[in-house]
Amino acid sequence: MDKLKISVLFWEERSPDEITHDEVVDQVSEALRGAGHEVSAIGLCDDLRELLDKLDEYRPDLVFNLCERFADNDNFEMNVTAVLEMLGQPFTGTGPQGMAARQDKVLTKKLLQFHGVPYPNYAVFDRHNIEFAGKMHFPLFVKPLRGDTSLGIGEASLVTEYPKLVERIDFIHNQLKEQALVEEYVEGREFYVGVLGNDPPEALPLMELDFSSLPPGTPRVFSRALKDDSDPDHQFINVQVATDLAPETRARIIAAGREAAFALKVRDYARVDIRLPATGTPVVVEVNANPYLERTSAFALAALQSGLGFASLIDRIVETAWRRNEPTPFLEGLQKARAERAQARRALSALIEKCDIKPA
Repeated sequence: MDKLKISVLFWEERSPDEITHDEVVDQVSEALRGAGHEVSAIGLCDDLRELLDKLDEYRPDLVFNLCERFADNDNFEMNVTAVLEMLGQPFTGTGPQGMAARQDKVLTKKLLQFHGVPYPNYAVFDRHNIEFAGKMHFPLFVKPLRGDTSLGIGEASLVTEYPKLVERIDFIHNQLKEQALVEEYVEGREFYVGVLGNDPPEALPLMELDFSSLPPGTPRVFSRALKDDSDPDHQFINVQVATDLAPETRARIIAAGREAAFALKVRDYARVDIRLPATGTPVVVEVNANPYLERTSAFALAALQSGLGFASLIDRIVETAWRRNEPTPFLEGLQKARAERAQARRALSALIEKCDIKPA
């Protein structure tokens, strides 16, 4: 593959004292440079003009999209991809349609239902309406209808009695200002199905989230707190290669993961979270587009088990996205014309502002 100009796009935490970003940004940038690509960085906070200006300055062939929020709001993740798409800027990972589908957890379930993929029974509670989809039995799991990185998910999310259910729904409504999604809790082992590529997608070796070392009585839920390595219980959560599974069970889990990824129109790479209850039927609990790529993440470890080191994994994602986005001569001309028109408009606006020209 040709060497490309690649801009790494990411969320940047800014305060009066410092500017910080996740370590995965530097890891991905280093891997891209090691492969010979020309790499630039675009950190976003809450000003969309920064993105437009940087894209105009760097003119990347491809954006490696690591941006999971904008203006400190997870729900804007899909909006960032929509801007890139409207600009005709090629980028890695799932587009705005797939992002929108998976961020709305009820829409996710309806798409899974259409494709015959099992999911937990659920109900949606807003302030004026309740939508049930199947009979509900305790224990129940309560979370926001939208949102990523386990926002609003903690030990209190798992409820076994009606008063606690009402209390948690009230928390979602009043503290997070969201509709509450209530699911039947699926007791069982939890697996990660990593999916890489598009035509056709490749299923990476199956990984398992091991809760066995958690203190007794602690819910087997990977909450927002547990994902923070500063939490005392974080040390008890381990991601490992899935073992002691019958071949047919392993095949069913992987098939459910691949079908879920297809149903949600995720692309380039994805991770599907699946619970395996005592019935032996895999149940999809989450579809993650653009999953976390840090070197020790579940996705990166799964790739390593398939023989892809971190640098090779990043290169595979770039190759996959570029093959999907590689422009034809006609599209290259169209993109160049768009860029020239946009540059002319910005130059005219700057001239008007400099001359302080007032509209008639």
